[in-house]
Amino acid sequence: MERLTLDEQLSAAAMARHWVCDHCPDEHLPVARRWIAELLTSELVQNALDHGRGPVVLSLTHDAEGILVGITDGEDRVPTLRAQSPQATDGRGIALVDALATAWGVYRSDEVGAEAGGDGAGWWPQPRDEGSPAKTVWFHLATR
Repeated sequence: MERLTLDEQLSAAAMARHWVCDHCPDEHLPVARRWIAELLTSELVQNALDHGRGPVVLSLTHDAEGILVGITDGEDRVPTLRAQSPQATDGRGIALVDALATAWGVYRSDEVGAEAGGDGAGWWPQPRDEGSPAKTVWFHLATR
């Protein structure tokens, strides 16, 4: 597993999306699917910066099945999938993740070690002091 800690700065989402693609071999994330990984990473990092508390930690692992990306921040409130009107100017990030990821979910720091999210994402350790609130929003993107 690889990690990147992001500071609150305007370039954090761009840095995160480039970092994910730079750290995934083509056999785990084909070039044709990189734009999806870039978009979903950027959306979730920006959500963490806008609605969470820092630092924001980006985690990445990959295998023959695809990639698993997690974004951890210091806020235990979880994002929700909301209905969108055509006139909405924000709030589409989770809808994009839901539409484009193979799977996604959220787990809180008190769920570490459990199968939080149901897809094995609960094994990610939280990079925070014990007892402080945190959550990880994760997505899986299949190779094909």
